[in-house]
Parts: sequence; C-alpha cells; structure tokens
Amino acid sequence: MIFKAILSGLTLGLALALSLGPSFFALIQTSTKRGFRPAFALAFGIFLSDILCVFLAYFGVAQFLDSPQNKLYVGLVGGTVLMMFGFFSVFQFKARVAEEKELEKKDLAVKAVSMPLYITKGFFLNLLNPVVIGLWMACVVTVSSNKDYTFIHILLFFIVSLTTVFLTDVL
Repeated sequence: MIFKAILSGLTLGLALALSLGPSFFALIQTSTKRGFRPAFALAFGIFLSDILCVFLAYFGVAQFLDSPQNKLYVGLVGGTVLMMFGFFSVFQFKARVAEEKELEKKDLAVKAVSMPLYITKGFFLNLLNPVVIGLWMACVVTVSSNKDYTFIHILLFFIVSLTTVFLTDVL
C-alpha cells in the first residue's frame, strides 16, 4: 500500500509539473531573465504555497472555499490579483528592458537579486490562483476518501507529489 501511495504521488506530481499556468511562465521568464538563483527562489515560494494549500484543504478550509456563496468571491479576488500581477509584470518588464540597456552600456553585468522577494512572489502568485486551490482541494478529497489509506499514506502521497513538482520546477 505504501508503494501505491508513492507511485500515485509521483504520478500526480509529474502531471502537475507538466501543466501550463501562470507559475510555469513566471518560472521560465525569471530563469531566462534573472538566472538560476531567482528562479529557484520563485520555485521555492511556489512549493511553500502548495504546502499551505494542501494543509488548509486537509484541515477544513475546503468547506469554506467550496461553498457556492464564497466560491464567487474567492474566484473574483484570485482573478483580480492575477490580472494585477500580469499588468504589473508587463509594465515592470518595459522598465526593466530600458534599465538593462542602460546597464549594458555601462558594462555592468552583475545585478543584485533579492531572494526573499522572489520567494514571496512565487508564494502569492501560486496561492492566489483559484485553480491551484481548487486542484489541491480536489486532491485532498480524492486521496482522503480512499478507505485503504491511513494518515501516513496520505502524508506520504502529498510529500511525494509536492517534492516531485518542486524538483521538476527546479529542473
């Protein structure tokens, strides 16, 4: 049964790693523009928010977020934040391009990178995506409803899933 939990967690982790969403594109953009360390920090922030989503879903917030009354508000808040993030990224990108051209002229290749900023950015980018919250709620409900799984099996399933997603994000 333990092997089944590990294999199921690995399968879910690989499926989630192949999904294309805002976090995926933010990771690609960060890695190409800023390098490995900022992209790693962004992936770590995403990982932390996934852990929080699983934790909250497992311990009952799923009932609050799954309510038809609250679902609309959660979707509106999450969608608004994602749109604001997109607009901010576009305007910041234009300013950054001009700044990078100026730095190239001055022959400054080293750029200061704030790692906590990228961790926070990854955390909130992923956490405020309503699809991520819904996905983890669905996973928690599905795995918890398996009568063959004990708490250890469920814990192992999510550890393997989250670790797989994180490692593929880092790769």
